[in-house]
Amino acid sequence: MPSESSPLVHLPILSTPSMELVSQFTEDTYAKEDRICERPTCAAKILKGDPCFYIATIDPNKPGRFVCGSCHLRYQKKAATTVRPSSQGIGFRMPSTDQYQPPRPLPDLHGIRRSVNAAQRTATINPPRVIATSHGLQDGRSGPILAIPTGSSWNQTSHRLGVPVGYTANHAAHASQREYWSKLSYTMGSHAETITLDISAVHDAGPKRKGSRGTPISNIHEGKKDIHAQIDAPGLINIALDTILPKLLALSPTFAWRTLEFIVRDAGWVDLSTHPANRPYFYSECWHTSKRGGKESKVFKSKQFALIVVVPESQWLKYEEWLEKTEEEIHYLARPLARDVTVSPMIEQRHADLPVEESVTTSKRVRQRSDSIPISAPSTSAPSSGLSPPHKKLAAGSAFCTPSPDREGLKQALRIGGTVNLNVKQLLDLQNENVQYYPIPTRPLSVMLKNAEFLSYNIETVECLMGQLTINLSMPSMLGAGAFKTAHPGWLTLFSPPSSGLGSRTRHEVAVKRAYYQAYPPGTSKPSLKFKIGHYALADEVPKLLKEGNVLYWAQSLLQLTYDFIDRSIASASELPPFQIPQVRFVDGGLAFAFGPLPAPKAGSSMTSSARTVYLVEELIPGGKEEFLKYVHNVDSNPLLDESDDGYDLALFFTFTQHVQYVKTRGLAFISDYQGSSELLTDPQILTHPTVTQGNDIFGDGNIEGAVSEFEQQHSCSYYCEWSGFGLRPFKKQQDSNSGDDIEHTATGSDRDGAEHGAIFE
Repeated sequence: MPSESSPLVHLPILSTPSMELVSQFTEDTYAKEDRICERPTCAAKILKGDPCFYIATIDPNKPGRFVCGSCHLRYQKKAATTVRPSSQGIGFRMPSTDQYQPPRPLPDLHGIRRSVNAAQRTATINPPRVIATSHGLQDGRSGPILAIPTGSSWNQTSHRLGVPVGYTANHAAHASQREYWSKLSYTMGSHAETITLDISAVHDAGPKRKGSRGTPISNIHEGKKDIHAQIDAPGLINIALDTILPKLLALSPTFAWRTLEFIVRDAGWVDLSTHPANRPYFYSECWHTSKRGGKESKVFKSKQFALIVVVPESQWLKYEEWLEKTEEEIHYLARPLARDVTVSPMIEQRHADLPVEESVTTSKRVRQRSDSIPISAPSTSAPSSGLSPPHKKLAAGSAFCTPSPDREGLKQALRIGGTVNLNVKQLLDLQNENVQYYPIPTRPLSVMLKNAEFLSYNIETVECLMGQLTINLSMPSMLGAGAFKTAHPGWLTLFSPPSSGLGSRTRHEVAVKRAYYQAYPPGTSKPSLKFKIGHYALADEVPKLLKEGNVLYWAQSLLQLTYDFIDRSIASASELPPFQIPQVRFVDGGLAFAFGPLPAPKAGSSMTSSARTVYLVEELIPGGKEEFLKYVHNVDSNPLLDESDDGYDLALFFTFTQHVQYVKTRGLAFISDYQGSSELLTDPQILTHPTVTQGNDIFGDGNIEGAVSEFEQQHSCSYYCEWSGFGLRPFKKQQDSNSGDDIEHTATGSDRDGAEHGAIFE
């Protein structure tokens, strides 16, 4: 390609000799420096930036000429000017009438400009679409001709030569864009702009509760996540109807629902069908103002939005009429013939031989199913007046129409149902508490550092939720006991539940923890295994559990810092890591203060209520004690498990997170005491450098300062640490000068609190 300009170059495609690729670059049609027009009779001076064109000679072995714009126009008007064939001989041919194609339509310059702008705009998550066109050729050849648009040169070349619209200039960056999107897809879960939808169904008929705009239909309520935030109103309508209609049709499959009359509304009762298409509906509500570095900026935050499918009142009333009529017909068909005569022995014998079937009848406005078998007498003995008209209320059937149950089956049912098998002791061990629940929030470390109120878990800065906590205090159901906390199973029900997290559903299973001390009987030594669980006074127990909640608060932030580092490293690396990144998190939790009535100070006055107990409530780890493992101890920076143990690879990942946190905090802190299941972790410990504590009690008794100061000597880097994409400096364990073995640090003393989920309290 010439350095100064570029002609319309016709290049043959090797796989299909009859195909041609037409290419021209806008920046090459102008002179990059002053030069002379090489047409002998012209020799005009071409200034820098003026049009400059390349004209090939008849003989392909001779160089072409760079000419000015007027000479180029003259060559185009000459009848002898043509282009070289791509698949025939290279010799010169005079053009004939059958070689010219009909004029092509002009390209859409606005469409090209939008496509180029979309490719250059880094904020979009959708690459420009490929525009491929196919054109038939008049000389018998067929196939697509792909052309790259040339901006301003379209006015001169495409109109005269009929160049078809094909690939745009964006496709020059195809390789780099493909690599970018492949990396972005790996981390799309945390970077994509998505929202969550809460979809329900209501009808306009009947009385409405205060504050509501419809009556819920049965239990039709579904959620949808990972919905693109820029979805428009028609897209939301389609998602809502696709989610609700199958469940609504399953409620009464034979009723003719008129789905076109259904209306989809948002939480503000706005009809989505009135909103224009191709305009994001909820996108603007996801942007919030964030202050960073003293400057305000808009930050996208995913939110949950409600969509309500509304069945019109007229259609719902017709459905209720149809349902009532259906119930009457079913009952009418199931009723026997009324007889005034004695049933013959033949009919009785026929009735006794029939199998026992279950008859199910439901109340009004609920779909009815009847599995009973209708029994009728022969028509010759049944008078025509024996049929009674149907009634709104279902009458009880006579003894004749109800099959007798099997005698042995009834005997077994009476034997089982006649005894009340209730574990009274377990029922009495359930303790119900009215609580005020203060959830532990999850905040990024950058947000915590900007606000002094966010540096620790403070119940005064979080929302207080009222609810009820049920605790199973029986010893057999006890989850375990650690060094200073016990754990019992329980259920948390919040009166105003959040949209997600702990307490978002009724009777949410939780682990209820309390601080305790070992109370030994008088005259026994402390090493004795016989002791009672003693609970602290409320004023002493609150600081202990508040400190535990603060450790969990910081652990969630440091783990989020680690995953942010992993995501950014993978997105910027030239290749993906040769291993999978485990996805784990710490349990949701919070403090729950139990309130109960206390006697009034004076006789005859009203009762008062005050906090009397505090609990640390955490999300219950599924799987029980069999799935609970302790991966890393707080006195060592290497896996606690052996290489042959299940969970060893996950323990290596946890030591890698310690390496990342040690580097990102500049050697000041990291998480230890990793324990829990393969997805949920609990009871962590924050270890800090001695320069941080300065002799103060920070993060509890489990803060082993020496583990941080000796981390580089203790930590053994794994394949996670050594992957080049993370760019971590490897640490080597200190070698013993005498034996050459690694210096091993053994854990002494009891585990801090790992037994709370996994060990049985004796």
